[in-house]
Amino acid sequence: MTVCGIEKKGIKGNSGKARRNRELKRFGIVLATCVIVILIHEVFNAGEESNSNQRHGHYHQRGEHALRQSGRDYKLPTINYQALSKEEQTNLVVRGKAHLIDVKISRSGIQNVDSYHGVIGVFCQLDWSLHKSDPSSYPMFRDLVAQSPSCRNPFELDLKQVINIIRKDEEDSTNSNTSHTLYPTGFVFHESRCGSTLVANSLAAMNPSRHRVYSESSPPIEALRACGFEGEECPEGRSVELFRDVIHVMGRTESVDEKHLFFKIQSIGSRYLPVFLEAFPDTPWVYVYREPVQIMMSQLANGEDRANCVRQLRDVPRSRIDKLLEVGKEVHDLSSVEKCALHLSLLCESATRALFESGMLGRPVNYENIVQKLIQHIIPDHFGVLMTDAEKDNILQVASKYSKGRGGKKREWNEDSNQKEMRASKGIRHAAEYFLKEWYDIMEEQSQNEYYGEGAHDLSV
Repeated sequence: MTVCGIEKKGIKGNSGKARRNRELKRFGIVLATCVIVILIHEVFNAGEESNSNQRHGHYHQRGEHALRQSGRDYKLPTINYQALSKEEQTNLVVRGKAHLIDVKISRSGIQNVDSYHGVIGVFCQLDWSLHKSDPSSYPMFRDLVAQSPSCRNPFELDLKQVINIIRKDEEDSTNSNTSHTLYPTGFVFHESRCGSTLVANSLAAMNPSRHRVYSESSPPIEALRACGFEGEECPEGRSVELFRDVIHVMGRTESVDEKHLFFKIQSIGSRYLPVFLEAFPDTPWVYVYREPVQIMMSQLANGEDRANCVRQLRDVPRSRIDKLLEVGKEVHDLSSVEKCALHLSLLCESATRALFESGMLGRPVNYENIVQKLIQHIIPDHFGVLMTDAEKDNILQVASKYSKGRGGKKREWNEDSNQKEMRASKGIRHAAEYFLKEWYDIMEEQSQNEYYGEGAHDLSV
């Protein structure tokens, strides 16, 4: 027999009493030593786990999954989805154990008169504990997907078939499982480079166990863009149907703690606000914007040719083209700085029109003092989510960090608005004034109004 690597030999019956006592004593010492070593090992590991939770569990946690969500040493197992049947894969989605991470849209399929078909959903199990425990390190949805082990080999299902099964499950009163669908609490649209990621991080950090936040996930924007800016490229109501279905599937959860669902949409999604307003006419939303010169400086910080605002300029409305022609310019003649400003102005124009249309449900939010606005007004009053002092502290804590602190970029946040103002070139100032100032002024005025509609502007261009 071997104990702790030491062989315990049999004690012969004809050995002397003293010999037997010596053998028993030696064995007792070895056994006691092994027990002590094991106890020390367990205590050391417990201390390491406690320290890990203190390092990575940044925010106050509540609910039955708090320990898991606060400990980033916890890793979800990798699942071999390909070994499962379609029925088993579908059941994972219905039970909220697998999540929609992408959609593949058939152009012909969404043109079907009765309902769309051929829209394929891509699914895997997201490790939500990563984003919930440290949103600044996983600021975008793509970061969460990349770091979720089970998302290395996702599976695909027909989206319409999945949504039909989910709705049948919701109607079945005999179900005893805890899976349910979260209705969106609020949406965040934005001008880009204006503090929108800070808004998303704040919503996640405020109460990690109760809040789920999708920060620029792929499925919603793909659904919004499928049928054009106002859904005019598909049968009537198709873009709304597709967008609702995507949001519905993404709201499935197995957590009894999760109560609030938020979406931060990519900046280009602001041009598709008409589709959103038709799909969710009763859901509050905000549009985050920033002073024109400051946002131009932020957009162009890595070079004019690499700026997203330049690359994303497309589908310029005829009214804007005519306005440029009045001053002897055409879109292709514009400088990179001017193209950037024009693109941003199209986002702001779309948002401004949507703000007037949606009334109290839409709110413009200036980047300046945005954290205090979230705490004092936007979250408790507009989104209707009351917060405790501990939750306010969570927001203040995450706001002190750089919002996109993935990898080596993790650092404390330093305000730089004044520096941007001082460094701005004459060309940037002129483009900001010509293309953006008008829309900025309108949103500034509306952000001060008690409700929208009073003193409405003439938005004809």
